[in-house]
Amino acid sequence: MRAGVRLAGGIAAAAVALAIGVLAAWPIYRTGWLWLVALVALVLGAGLAWARERWRLSFPVFAALVLGVFALTVVPVAVPQSIASGPLRGLGDGLAAIALGWKQLLTLTLPVGTYQTVLVPAYVVMFATALLVVFIALRGGRWPVLAALPMLAPVAFGTVFGASAVSAPLHLGPVSIAAPREIGLWLAAAVLAAVWIVWTAGAERRAALRLGRTEGEPQLRKGGVVRAAVGAGILVAALAAGLLFAPMLDAGARAVPRDSIDPELVVRDRPSPLASYRNAKRDAGIDSPLFGVSADGALPERLRLAVLDEYDGVDFHVSGDAAGRFTRFPSGDRASKPSRVSVEVREGYSDIWAPTAPLAEPPVFSGPRASELSDSFYVNRETGGAIAVPGEKGAVRGLADGDAYTAEMETAVPEGELGDPSSTAPLVELDELPELAKWIDRQGLAADADGLAGLIGMLRERGYLSHSMSDREGERLWIERLGEEYGTKFESSAGGHSLARIETLFSQLNSQQLAAGPEANAAQLVAGIGDDEQFAAAAALVARALGYDSRVVVGVRLGGEEVPGVPACEDECTGENLAAWIEVRGDRATWVPFDVTPQVTQPPQRLEQGEQLPEFPTTPEERDAQEVDPPVGLGDQTEGSKDDPEVVAAPWLGPLLRIAGLSLGSAALLALPFLFLPLAKRLRSRKRRSEADPELRALGAWEELVDRARDAGVAIPEGASRAEIAEAIGSKPAVWAAAQVDRAVFSAHGIDGSIADTLWQATDADSAERKATLRRRARLGAAYSLRSYGIGFMRRHGRAEGGTA
Repeated sequence: MRAGVRLAGGIAAAAVALAIGVLAAWPIYRTGWLWLVALVALVLGAGLAWARERWRLSFPVFAALVLGVFALTVVPVAVPQSIASGPLRGLGDGLAAIALGWKQLLTLTLPVGTYQTVLVPAYVVMFATALLVVFIALRGGRWPVLAALPMLAPVAFGTVFGASAVSAPLHLGPVSIAAPREIGLWLAAAVLAAVWIVWTAGAERRAALRLGRTEGEPQLRKGGVVRAAVGAGILVAALAAGLLFAPMLDAGARAVPRDSIDPELVVRDRPSPLASYRNAKRDAGIDSPLFGVSADGALPERLRLAVLDEYDGVDFHVSGDAAGRFTRFPSGDRASKPSRVSVEVREGYSDIWAPTAPLAEPPVFSGPRASELSDSFYVNRETGGAIAVPGEKGAVRGLADGDAYTAEMETAVPEGELGDPSSTAPLVELDELPELAKWIDRQGLAADADGLAGLIGMLRERGYLSHSMSDREGERLWIERLGEEYGTKFESSAGGHSLARIETLFSQLNSQQLAAGPEANAAQLVAGIGDDEQFAAAAALVARALGYDSRVVVGVRLGGEEVPGVPACEDECTGENLAAWIEVRGDRATWVPFDVTPQVTQPPQRLEQGEQLPEFPTTPEERDAQEVDPPVGLGDQTEGSKDDPEVVAAPWLGPLLRIAGLSLGSAALLALPFLFLPLAKRLRSRKRRSEADPELRALGAWEELVDRARDAGVAIPEGASRAEIAEAIGSKPAVWAAAQVDRAVFSAHGIDGSIADTLWQATDADSAERKATLRRRARLGAAYSLRSYGIGFMRRHGRAEGGTA
């Protein structure tokens, strides 16, 4: 076979292989840039292979040429976004991604687009495929047949690094084909390889036969027909077997490396943003600038900070389930009304929560920490919440003054119907909320979308906005502003949104409704005092009581319908603009937002049962009448001072009991600080030990072992591996536990419950071994040490015998 024919055949085969590879990798990237990567890889790979054959380059020179061409092209081809920020840095990242990009690709949520260096692995595979196919094809003899092997690399790349979900089954009459797209791509790659093998394997023999055949001699086609028939039969049999067994072996998903090492950054042990809501309404925070917002078009109606889906009876917080898992954000969903929104963090804000609307693309950070923030930005695709956690491991600082980012966000108002409840049974224990259940029953509304909307509307109409317990200095600015604008009067309200606080709110509403009677007007039913913190929690629990899923969102409004009491922000958002609302989901699987801020114009009118406010209240004529005590001795003398049923038998007993009670209460208050820290550590240990998942229980055992060692004064090196930490602790249980936890984290099979329980036994053994070497004073210091909470102001106690100081 002539060299020109082999070159043309190799380029054609490489082009088809790369096209199949692009189709296989399309669910990973979903960007047209991938076709450019394949085209450049084909041109450069084929060109280098031709140059090597043309000038007979030695292997060292050829290898150097290949590496040089790849290094020169990796930035514009596979790291295009780094061209503007700095080609040198992009070159370093691109070359590093040759070794590290594979893991990054597996740890990102699909699709990844052109995010950072994720295109480098695809470029490596396609460049190597084109180079090897053409290079092998240009060699004579039996070598060209081997070019079929690299032809399968692009489709294998798309399979291995793709998602575990496969394409929907294809139904052809009674036959159902599982994963038709994946089977079709592999079938195409197999046909390409088979055609190549048939074409190259018999090329030399066909050429020899053509030379030896006399003019006019008929061609012998029997062998070719037989080989073609056998090949076709094998292909049909393989396809039939695949169609027959695929439905039985595949249940709609496949096992890929992504499933075993996809990282999940779970936001845990963070204070609930809803619990600190009132801090923003104090005088020190109400005008404190949180962040500035601008856009090249329309602004989103809302920016969300935190989405809180779990309620434990104390507060709403982020759960450890799907709503609590944050992953890197390489690409967003297409926006129907996109707008490029810029957010600039101001001095009043410092937290991990990033203000965002639905993102259509990863944000571009600016400011002194732009690179660090870009590498530490995570999004929860279930809730739309976003976090930024820059800093070294264990030193999470979040966003701070001077940080800024720009991203394309969705500005269209979400549309969706709530539908019927997602559950026929309440999603909250109504036995724990009797006042809430009683209030819902008294309204007589159906448990459907209209009924829920009606209940939330009643809750807001019968509530009254209050941000504080008092209007003293430092807590009065909010009521002064509301008073000037709406005539709002101060009403005291406690903070928090625990079960007891929410029950108090519904108890106020129930008592007022019972006292006002069935003919009461709307003004007479106002009784619930609180703000967005209490009413968001109350509305979310009402939704769950009806069988709807609900969650609380803390954020700001940028437009939409005005909500008196919590104004929307425009260019700059301050503490006054901080709001909370809820999102509810029914059987339609869409989240529908509900504002919950109570009204500010009609103050409560407290009634006793059976009392009715006068329809036309009168004003007394003597406005300056003085209070006069009745004359002494003119009281009711009918019964005189005969036997008094309330005579105290021992007048000294009351004061004595009062003094004893106050003394015991004072002693309990004095003992509380000494009991709090050991109790908090015990509760933390119990929570870790009670994890249901063996792997989480094992990690909890390791964290408990390290925390106890740190509290006892052991110097734990920052950023060290578990093996290094175990070496610093210096005990056999620690060394064994480090190895077992590493196996639990990195092994594909994990560990079972017995190993996790044994790890806890090792933790207790390590703690007991250390306590045996400490003096009593050192044990006491360890019990009250705050080093395991990241506070290291207490003096370190050394071990009595050779311990680590």
